[in-house]
Amino acid sequence: MCSDGFFLNYLTLIMLWKFYRNDPDVCSFLFGTMHLATQEAYTYAEIAQKYIEKISTFAGEMDLNEAAGENMILHMTLKDDKRFSSFFRPKQYEKYKKIILKTYKLDLKNYDTFTPFFLNNLLAELSFPKSKSEPIDHFLWKFAIEKNKDVKGVESFEDQLKVLKNIPFDFQVKSFKSALKNINSFKSKLKQINQLYSKGDIRQIYKISKKSMGTIRKMMIYDRNKFMAEKIILFASQKPLFAAVGAAHLAGNKGLISLLKKEGFKVIPVTN
Repeated sequence: MCSDGFFLNYLTLIMLWKFYRNDPDVCSFLFGTMHLATQEAYTYAEIAQKYIEKISTFAGEMDLNEAAGENMILHMTLKDDKRFSSFFRPKQYEKYKKIILKTYKLDLKNYDTFTPFFLNNLLAELSFPKSKSEPIDHFLWKFAIEKNKDVKGVESFEDQLKVLKNIPFDFQVKSFKSALKNINSFKSKLKQINQLYSKGDIRQIYKISKKSMGTIRKMMIYDRNKFMAEKIILFASQKPLFAAVGAAHLAGNKGLISLLKKEGFKVIPVTN
């Protein structure tokens, strides 16, 4: 299954990796995804599909079957009668309303019951042109189901919800303010990540993501990487696995590639 000859120098930019302990014919795969529906996010869709067909188990970053049964809006709503506008001075809030209305054609007052995290993600999503009908991670999840693969989540819905709830409000508000301080720069950085993904540049994606996480990078990246690595190793010990997680989790000294190597796996890029 795994020995068809597809090796690259480790300096090569790549999104798909195979890993194994001893026998290269008994291996699993690690793939970097994006939560986007852009043309760039589908750059590696065909090669991912090719190797999904070769394995028994597909693991997405989250169990999307679990998530489908949840009302995400409830988890993105402010509690205790809080309002999004209350996080800002009145003049500041009015300024942000004008910027968002002009840039995204959205009226901020219609989102006053939502968390800053929700607004941050909404603005990020609206900054990209949708070339596809669904994000690449959802597309691959459905493809795995169509191919009768056993589907799992590296993280459960509850795991991700716990992380979400632990993001401090002051960090969420700070991120929103930072984006609105220079909305063109905000959109430019997002588009840069989109382009980096199409080039397979997991190192730069990691660096940019790490910087953007600031004080919560341990919780959002390092701790989750450790948890993901443990789950990926567990799943791969049972059946050949294709694990598809956010591309920002792959690189770095505390990234999944490094963690797999530390656990004794050989990790090799896949080219075709």
